[in-house]
Amino acid sequence: MTSPTKSRAFLNAGNAQEMPFSGTMKRSRKMKKIIPIIFTLLFFSIGTAGVIELNIIYPVEGDTISAALIDSNYIFGRMLPPEAKLLINGKAVAVRKNGAFLDFLPLDHGLFTYSCQATLGRDTVLVQRTVFTSPLGEAINRDSAAIDLASLRPASNLGLLPGDVVEFLFRGAPGGHAWCSIDSIAEPIPMRAAQRQSKMYWGESVFGGGGMLPASLDSSLYQGSYVVQATDLFDSTRIHFYLVDQNNDTTCVTAPGRLSVLDAGVPLLAETANDLTILRTGPRKSYYYFLPRGVQLWLDGKVGRSFRVRLAENLHAWVEDYKVSLLPPGVAPKRRYLQLVRTQSFARTSRVLVYTGARLPFRIQQIASPQSLVVYFYGVTADTDWMRRDFGDPLIGDMRWSQVSDGVYSLTIALNQKNQWGYNADYDENDNFILDIKKAPHVGRRRRTALRNLKILLDPGHDPDTGAVGPTGLQEREANLLLAGVLADKLTKKGAIVEWTRGAHDGLPLGERLSLAMHSDADILLSLHHNAVPAGVNPLKNHGSSTYYYHPQSYELARRIHGEILKALKLHDFGFYWDNLAMCRPTQMPAVLIEPAFIMHPEEEELINSHAYQEKCADAIVKALQMFALEFGNK
Repeated sequence: MTSPTKSRAFLNAGNAQEMPFSGTMKRSRKMKKIIPIIFTLLFFSIGTAGVIELNIIYPVEGDTISAALIDSNYIFGRMLPPEAKLLINGKAVAVRKNGAFLDFLPLDHGLFTYSCQATLGRDTVLVQRTVFTSPLGEAINRDSAAIDLASLRPASNLGLLPGDVVEFLFRGAPGGHAWCSIDSIAEPIPMRAAQRQSKMYWGESVFGGGGMLPASLDSSLYQGSYVVQATDLFDSTRIHFYLVDQNNDTTCVTAPGRLSVLDAGVPLLAETANDLTILRTGPRKSYYYFLPRGVQLWLDGKVGRSFRVRLAENLHAWVEDYKVSLLPPGVAPKRRYLQLVRTQSFARTSRVLVYTGARLPFRIQQIASPQSLVVYFYGVTADTDWMRRDFGDPLIGDMRWSQVSDGVYSLTIALNQKNQWGYNADYDENDNFILDIKKAPHVGRRRRTALRNLKILLDPGHDPDTGAVGPTGLQEREANLLLAGVLADKLTKKGAIVEWTRGAHDGLPLGERLSLAMHSDADILLSLHHNAVPAGVNPLKNHGSSTYYYHPQSYELARRIHGEILKALKLHDFGFYWDNLAMCRPTQMPAVLIEPAFIMHPEEEELINSHAYQEKCADAIVKALQMFALEFGNK
């Protein structure tokens, strides 16, 4: 077995380097990193002092809860001795035998104080926590022409082309008459009050019961739009909003974002500046394209710090400005005529070599039924008369090209295996596109030998950050490592080759662990975690086991792991998720993130800390891996 304390040689392998991901893995969707703090504002005792210990783990003093739709939140910690009586804001709270407690209580917006009182005989301890919950917006006076300044849109500077649409929005007192104006344009732009809609808090919708809060009746959203004209000469031009109430009182405010028209005659070009650059569906929206360093991009718009990327006519993506390097004016956009595709067969991979001759944007779509990969190239026109392939290659089936639209070329690669085991896409030193597709690894024919020589990379989540923290102070990074150790022992006994992303004292930041995984040549990646819900979601109702995957190649493995963990632990089914998590995103192998139990839930935290739980959980994961290998491996 490769132990976590002996994994430094592996940690130094693969030219691991931090990669700039704006998302951090799921912990950013839960509670903030929390550290056990005892903050006793008042302590008084009629009997012997120091009999009661009251430790509030969450919330931390002075914390800010930014989700404005929250009207209740959890509080948890540990009280010793557990026989003491605990009141939080006057409500009696149950305490487990190990002293852990958790409750879900109403709170008010603005400054709010939790008053926690523990009493045993004549001894009493009072601990207070003051937090701030952000309101939905500043209060609107219905009898005035008030405008919420925080709601003004555009909130950041815009750089657009003729034909682009500018959208305007603000929240103001209902029943008014609204319009906006752009400096240098004489005619006002009308704005209308939008229909009121129920509000969604993502945390409750994903991890809770999915309920919606009713729309507020104390304000209206006023919306308008404008199409940029070829004659407009905007250059950091200001936008003004007007609201007139029923008494003909008028309020005028200026949007924080300014408007500029870009020079449409000179293309603005850039190159991706990172080894893995993410292109998004919109400014700060979903990940969609994953590109290597040096890919040329045509930029034709900007919103705040996000450039709009022109992939083809009427097809765009977005990238943050710090992830690209601008090219000097005069460089022409690259377009290529694609003539030749060929394949090469190696021991563990099959290579598809596409003679692009330039680092062009691309997107890869993985299809599970029938098993295939589709590569879309942008800035390419088909002139493909030849596709040469190695006749004896067992993996690659038929290949077909298609000119999807002007400048968009697709290559469909049929694969002769029941499940995909990973791929890596890049450009070579001649700027030709290389797609290395993994062949199914050789596995044993029986369950007891199914994992023999299978290389499995274990990622005990977190460290140097603590991750979530349980009521008794158990840190998630510690719990993850304990489970990984038991799992590694069992996998090694089954003949698997086990590697680690970190050990007990050599943690790596998330981006570096991701880079390490991508360069590891592992057959399977398992990221081990223990869960917590976001602020505002009731953990007394929402807890248990959950499993996460991202690419289609990981679905079957994730499904088997989730089913076996549910049978073994018999906890609530907290869900089977497709999720855009960093350690699920590597394309080089099936990757699954596992959350067997909730560390913030007192009963489950106690379970997590037991060897019996670790044994059951590890056995379930091993069984799922065996089933997956037997069905989809090369026997």
